[in-house]
Amino acid sequence: MENGGRFRLTRRRVNLALIILALLYAFFAGLHTVFDLDMGWHLATGRYVVQHHVIPHTDVLSYTSAGMEWIYPPFAGVLLYGVFSAWGHAGLSWFCTLGLVAMVACLLRSPSRKESGIAAGLAIIAVPGLAQRATPRADLFTTLFFAVFLVRLWRFHRSGAVVPDSQGEPCPGPSRLWILPLLMLLWVNLHPGFIAGLGVLSAYLLIEGLDLLFLSRRPAVLERLKQAGPPLAATVVATLFNPYGLRIFKASLRLAGLPRSSLPGTGPDVVELLTVRLTLPSLAQALDWRDPLSSYWWLAFVAVVVIALALWRRQFGAVLLMAAALYVSIQHLRYQALFACVVVVVGSTILAEGLQEKKQSEAKFVAKWSGILRVMPVIAASLLCLLTCVRIADLASNRFYHMFSFEMRFGTGESWWFPERAAAFIQREHLPGNIFHPYNLGGFAAWRLGPTYGDFIDGRGVSSTVWAEQKNLLSSSLDSPVWEAESDRRNLNVVFLPLGRSYGIETQVLLSLCQSRQWRPVYLDEVSIVLLRNRHENQPWIDKYEVNCQTQNFAPPHASRGNLCDFYANAGHVLLPLRRLSEAQDVLNHGLAICPEEPTMRLSLALLYNSQHRLGDAERELKISLSQRKYDPWLLYNVGQFYDVHGRYADARPYIYRATQLSGIPIKEYTELGSIDVKLRHPGEALIDYDKAEKAAQGRQDLDPEFFAQLAEGRSAAYLELGDQQRALEVLQEAIRRAPNDASLWQALGDFYDAIGQPQPAGQAHQRARALSN
Repeated sequence: MENGGRFRLTRRRVNLALIILALLYAFFAGLHTVFDLDMGWHLATGRYVVQHHVIPHTDVLSYTSAGMEWIYPPFAGVLLYGVFSAWGHAGLSWFCTLGLVAMVACLLRSPSRKESGIAAGLAIIAVPGLAQRATPRADLFTTLFFAVFLVRLWRFHRSGAVVPDSQGEPCPGPSRLWILPLLMLLWVNLHPGFIAGLGVLSAYLLIEGLDLLFLSRRPAVLERLKQAGPPLAATVVATLFNPYGLRIFKASLRLAGLPRSSLPGTGPDVVELLTVRLTLPSLAQALDWRDPLSSYWWLAFVAVVVIALALWRRQFGAVLLMAAALYVSIQHLRYQALFACVVVVVGSTILAEGLQEKKQSEAKFVAKWSGILRVMPVIAASLLCLLTCVRIADLASNRFYHMFSFEMRFGTGESWWFPERAAAFIQREHLPGNIFHPYNLGGFAAWRLGPTYGDFIDGRGVSSTVWAEQKNLLSSSLDSPVWEAESDRRNLNVVFLPLGRSYGIETQVLLSLCQSRQWRPVYLDEVSIVLLRNRHENQPWIDKYEVNCQTQNFAPPHASRGNLCDFYANAGHVLLPLRRLSEAQDVLNHGLAICPEEPTMRLSLALLYNSQHRLGDAERELKISLSQRKYDPWLLYNVGQFYDVHGRYADARPYIYRATQLSGIPIKEYTELGSIDVKLRHPGEALIDYDKAEKAAQGRQDLDPEFFAQLAEGRSAAYLELGDQQRALEVLQEAIRRAPNDASLWQALGDFYDAIGQPQPAGQAHQRARALSN
C-alpha cells in the first residue's frame, strides 16, 4: 500500500507538471505580434457594424464587388474591433494568447486522473497546430467552441449520466450539455465554422448508434440518448437565430469547401486550403523534433495507433471519428487544429483505457518490473519537459520566427509586414481615385484605408472576374494598354504594392515599376511602394513627392534586435532588384551580423553573388540557407534553379525533386523538373513530370498563359527527343490554337522547325513571334 500510494502521488505530480507545462507552452506560442491577411477585413466589418448599427448583407468594403451578396457572421469582427479600440494591436495579441490558453485548458478537462497525464502530453504536441488558428480572426472561435463541444459530448458518451465515477470524481450529466445551445447561439453569429459543431453532434449520434449494436451497451446508450436529446435538439435550433436565416448554411458549406468548386481559392494559393503531401520527404519532417511543424506528424502517428487500439477494443465509433478527423486534416491544412483536438480528447481516453487493460492482463509482469514502471512516467515527462522548454526558448528568442514564420515576432503588437507608413501617407495626402492592390494586401487596405477608400480585392472571396482582372493587371506592364483601359474603367489612380520578403510581389518587377512613364512612385520604403497615375491633375502630388528609386534612403529604425533583423532582410530584398548591389551587400552583411540564423538574408546574398558571377559564394549561401530550412520547398526550388541556370542539371534535379514532394501545389516545381529531365535527355521522365504539373494545375484559374506555353514547349522537346516529330508538332499546334497570341509558343514552333530542318515554316513562325512581341 505504501509503494502504491507513492506511485499514485508520483503520477499525480507528473500529471500536474505536464498540465502546467502545456498551459505555459500555449501561452508562449500564442504571444506574438499579430499577423493575418484576413484580420483587416474582420476589423473593418466590426467598425462598419458599430458605426452604422447595421448588419451588412452585401459587400460594403470593396468597390469592385460593391452590392454583391455577402453572408458572413459579423460579431467576431465587432468583438475584435472592440478589443482593438480599447487596447490596440497589443490587445489583439493578448486576446489571441488567452484564446489559445483557453483551448488547451478545455482539452485538458479529462474525466479521470489516469487520462489527464496522457491528455497533457498530447496537448503539448498539439499546441503548434492550435496556435496556427489562434489568430485575430473569426476562425479562432470555431477552434475554441469545437474543443468545448467535443469535450462535453465525448465525456458524456464515456461517462453517461452517472454522478460520480468509481474514483469519486464527478462525471458530466445531461445538465452539462445545456451549455451547447448557448455556445451555438454565439458560434453561429461569430463564424460560419459553426457547422463543425453540428459535425460533432452528428459524430456523437453516430458513435451512440454504433454502440447500440452491442447488447451489453444498449441500455446505457438509450438512457444517454434520452437525456441528451433535448439539449442537442436545442443546439440545432439555435443555428436558426442568425441575421441570415437558412442562407447561413450555404455560406458555411462554401467556407468548408463543399462543393470544392465554390472555394474562393481559385485565385491565389490560399495556404489553409492546401492538401498535406504524403511523401517520404514530408514524412521525414517528423524526425526534426525542434521544428514545431513536425508535431502534426506525431499526432498523425498517435491517431493511427488509437484507431488500431479502438478497433481491437471494438469501439467503432471512436475509430470512425479519429479516421474522419485524420482524413480532413490531410485534405485541408485548415482542419489540422480540429484534428489536434480530436487526438487529445479521444486519443487520451482510448490510450489510457488500453494501458489500464494491459496492466491488468499482465499483473505478474507489473509486479516484477514495478520499479521501472514507476519511473517510466517520470522519464516520459522529463523528455516532454525538455522538448517543451527548448521550443519555448526558441519562441522567446525569436529563433522559431526567424526560421519558420518570418512575419511574426515574440511579444505583442503589429507585424512588420503591414505597410503602415505607406497607408498613413495615402491618407494624409488624400490621394484621389481608387486604389489597386493585390490580394495579400486586401484585408489591410479594407481596414487601414477604409472607409475612405474601398479595397480592390480581399480574402472574403470575390467573383472570378475580379480574380482574373487582378491576375491580368499584375502580369502586365504598368505602361501597357491593359493598365490604361482598366484604370479608366475602374478610376484607378493609386497603385499600392507590398514589397516584403514574404507575401510581397515578385521584386524583379520593381525596377520596371520605378521606370514607368504612366505611373510615378510617390512613396517607397522597405516593405511597400505607392505609385500615382501620371496625369495632369495629379501633377501637384508628383512634383512634391516623386521618389527616385536609385537614391531613396532606407534608414534603420531605433528598435529591438528582431525589428532590426526584419528591416535589414527587407531592405536587402528591395535593394537587389534596384541593382543597388553594394548597398544591398552592406545591408545584408549588417543584418547577418545581428541575425545569422535568418535564411532569407542568406538567399538574398546568394542572388547578389550570383549577379556578380561569384558562383562559389552564391552556392555557399544557398546551402547555408537551406540547412536552416531543409524542408522548405521554396528554398529547395531556388537552389535547384541556381544549378539549372548554370548548366549543372544533375545537381539541380535532386533539389527540384524534393521541392515537388514538399510543395502544397507543385505546379512550377514539376514543370521545372520536366525541363531538367529534357536537358538530361530523359524524355520519358520529362513527360511524366509535365503530366503531374498539369494534374496539379487542374481547376485553377489564376495560372498565367506562360505556364501552358512552357508545358507545351517542354512536351514538344521531349517528344522530339523520343523521335516522335509528329506528336511534338501536334502539341505545339494545339497550344497555339488555345493561345494564338502567345509569342513564346510561336518562337518554340520556329525552333522546332529549325531542329527538323524546315527553314521556311521556321522563318514564318519566328516572324509571327516577333510581331506579337512588338
